[in-house]
Amino acid sequence: MTAITGSRATAPKPTPRPKPDPVRVRGGRRAMLALARVEARRLLLHPLVLIALLAYLTLVLWPGAEPEDAHPVLQDIDRETQFGQLLLGLAVLIAVNLAVLRSHRRGTDASFSVLVLPPWRRTVAHVLSVLPTVLVGALIVAGQFTAAALKPGAVGHGSVSELATGPLLILLPGAVGVLLARVARSAFVAPLAVVAVLALTVVFVADSSSPAWLRGLAPVVFDEGARPLPSDLLGRPAAGHALYLLALAVLVTAGAVLLSGGRTRAVRAIALGALGVTVLAVVLQGMAPSDAVRAAREAATRDPAKVQDCERHGTTTYCAFPEFTPWIDDWARVTGRVRALAGAPDAERALTVRQRVAALDGPSGVRELAPAAPGEVTATTAWGGERELEFAAGVARGLVVGHERYEGAYCDARGVLMVWLAVRATRDGEALFERTGDDYNSPGVIQALATVVALRGRELAVVQALFARPRGEVERAVKASWAELSAPGTTTDRAAALLGVTAPAETADDREYQCA
Repeated sequence: MTAITGSRATAPKPTPRPKPDPVRVRGGRRAMLALARVEARRLLLHPLVLIALLAYLTLVLWPGAEPEDAHPVLQDIDRETQFGQLLLGLAVLIAVNLAVLRSHRRGTDASFSVLVLPPWRRTVAHVLSVLPTVLVGALIVAGQFTAAALKPGAVGHGSVSELATGPLLILLPGAVGVLLARVARSAFVAPLAVVAVLALTVVFVADSSSPAWLRGLAPVVFDEGARPLPSDLLGRPAAGHALYLLALAVLVTAGAVLLSGGRTRAVRAIALGALGVTVLAVVLQGMAPSDAVRAAREAATRDPAKVQDCERHGTTTYCAFPEFTPWIDDWARVTGRVRALAGAPDAERALTVRQRVAALDGPSGVRELAPAAPGEVTATTAWGGERELEFAAGVARGLVVGHERYEGAYCDARGVLMVWLAVRATRDGEALFERTGDDYNSPGVIQALATVVALRGRELAVVQALFARPRGEVERAVKASWAELSAPGTTTDRAAALLGVTAPAETADDREYQCA
């Protein structure tokens, strides 16, 4: 009631709000960290997380079966680390969701009311419990990238932002798992969310024709390019995507805390700030590459000589983008083997090996390269295995024909000669040649960069017959008859006779080919 003193009325003084007990606050923080440690250990030992981790490590540690794995391009390797991290992150999403719902399943929620930990602190503890798994993921990424970078054939430069994306692909799903547990108390929600995210990503977001901002919403930004690009031509929004994942993880965490009763000014401010950063990151990912990147792509595609370093080995000049110059020695070894098998005077013909890319559409581009100028042989940004066979075919074509224009299948001695040179100059050439023919569903086809060295059935039969003969005898016959074998118009029958084998009769299928 209001007290009256004389003629003046005085209002009662407001009751001051009790200050939080420092001891209780410190005790709550210690309890929260203690719970986080216990839940982190449980999370790392969860069967689903262990299975995902084992599968991930198996993929990382399994020895590469392809020869190309010995020549990694580091600006592609940093992106390859992300898929295994996403697998581990999805397992963490389900496992941490089950951990948050454990008390509900066991009917012990009511007992938490007598503890120093309010619900919002338990929520923060569960999010913190994901951090050790994030650290494990980061260590795997570091080990995977370092192992690739230490290989003798490694080239290029990795991106810190691309490498940081991997661990964030564990942190964000972990936070989502906690949020889903606060939204719906059902163990089936998290697996359904995983399926929904994967389905939406594959169907709508992963398509390279989708807008850049939409593809940036996916956990991993997919690129469908066939060959690596120099790192300065990528133009990927790696930093923006990493910022997007981090801001979204903070936003999801703040949302889970708010739903758990932690509606403080600080949490609201963090949520609003994270929302703003998330929107900003989406906008940044949707922006076109800078003018400098577009200009660099244009120059590298249309006039690569301006941006390449060149070395001369004998009568061959090798030009490569600066990051790829360590491969020049490998190119020179293959070129030397092709020249050693060729006959005079073409064995000493001057050639320029030039590395070329189709970079106008960025890393998602799938355009084919146009034929190189006469006297030039194209080298790509991939090396090893079938790429080595393709390069050898290009060098053989440069010595025999002198250009890369595709004019149809070679239905004469030149086709037999070029394919034989390429296969014999390549390590495991016969096995690679058979595999290449199977890959293109056309026996005797070598995919040589922008061109194709194609053989009809009868030319293929002659080449295979040459493989069955003693190698030294065939080499001597090739050099002795080089002028005639490399001349346009020399028939396949004549080539077979010069090389000591028999050509089969021409079939109806052979006559369907367009011959060069």
